[in-house]
Amino acid sequence: MTKRWTALAILTVLLLGAQTFAQMETNDMQHIYFAGGCFWGTEHLMAQVPGVVDATSGYANGTTQHPTYQQVVKGNTGHRETVRVTYDPALMDAEALIRLFYQTIDPTVPNRQGNDVGTQYQVGIYYTDEATGDIAQRITEEERARHREFYVEVQPLSSFWEAEDYHQDYLVKNPNGYCHLGPQQFELARNTVKAPARVAEYRRIDAQTAKDMMDKGGVLIVDVRTPAEYAAGHIEGAINLPLDRIPQDAATMLADKDATILLYCRSGARSRTAGNALVSMGYTGIYDFGGVMSWPFGLVK
Repeated sequence: MTKRWTALAILTVLLLGAQTFAQMETNDMQHIYFAGGCFWGTEHLMAQVPGVVDATSGYANGTTQHPTYQQVVKGNTGHRETVRVTYDPALMDAEALIRLFYQTIDPTVPNRQGNDVGTQYQVGIYYTDEATGDIAQRITEEERARHREFYVEVQPLSSFWEAEDYHQDYLVKNPNGYCHLGPQQFELARNTVKAPARVAEYRRIDAQTAKDMMDKGGVLIVDVRTPAEYAAGHIEGAINLPLDRIPQDAATMLADKDATILLYCRSGARSRTAGNALVSMGYTGIYDFGGVMSWPFGLVK
């Protein structure tokens, strides 16, 4: 991480006194990795975002160790041209970066972006912590629902090797160099702001709305009845989290507090209680569609 740290280091010494540059480099900064086609453009894009302190081109999630560009372009290393984005979470967040990424790629084609074709140009999002992975999966499911064809990888980071020096800051060194992105995308990056905090909220919806949300995907269906009631017949795809087990089991069974969660019970009374309990625990996407007594779409065992 060398390209953009010099000015930050000087500013840190002036503002923070005793805190060293090395300490700043490890304190609180977070990382996310984007494969958006040619890494020259993706690196330049992410470097424009307020709150991003470093963007480094490299090769990710392949099998070859210490890969060279000449090896990667042959298409048999498994590596993607990828940019490691380091950002200050006080100024930027993963959600805003991921949404910017989706505004600047074509997710409907595999192994290609713009004029660049090959497995190294497969688009993807790679993460090193569970919270970032959950955000990436949630937004990706939203995007997947908008397209008939969809080819974005979302995976834990297994490896990242920095690319050769001549690839770093390529478009800064070569302002007229090739780039699959254009001024409009770079303007989007400069205007990207940290996503507003999601507010915990409980919502009542009807059965048809719930069914439509299920059909689109990207939701978690939770049956809060007893295990015996669940076994007797439940909505397809639902998990069973009995109302009285929510305080003990919600954190493990519902790990993503920003997930879209559809609740139901028998008549709607227990689901209402469950919804309010989950909201009080910080869950932001709670939808209650009542009970199976008013569910017209059938149950499974």
